[in-house]
Amino acid sequence: MSKIWMGDSMTFGEQIRLAREKLQLSQEDASTAIEKKYGVRLSASYLSMIESGVRTNITVNLLNALLDFFNLPVEAAASLFCKPITDKHPQEAKIMETWERYHARPPLRRPEDLARLPDHAKWCLAEFQEYLITKYIQKN
Repeated sequence: MSKIWMGDSMTFGEQIRLAREKLQLSQEDASTAIEKKYGVRLSASYLSMIESGVRTNITVNLLNALLDFFNLPVEAAASLFCKPITDKHPQEAKIMETWERYHARPPLRRPEDLARLPDHAKWCLAEFQEYLITKYIQKN
């Protein structure tokens, strides 16, 4: 079965909510099923906070359970690994405004290209890399 992904424009919580609604599950039913299948603690109210974006700092085990249960790829969780843009970082806001334009570019591979990235982008890459390493080390 192929993974379902709603795209880059939705937050992780929005994608979880949409996937849950496609399965026609209430938050209570989904949280109970996830707890039983994966052995992670998840209440309906906590699931609601994840869906609304109030909770974004979830454990790796819960993240893996949600992605697997709702059949979402790892990319669906990308919004969890970027800190919010504030007025204190005008250059970061500009990067986010132009993100769509650069999204289709091939990945950067040269160290000098990566070194020129703004601190926010380096932070996001480091966080995502740590998540992937943690995810795949736990599976093996």
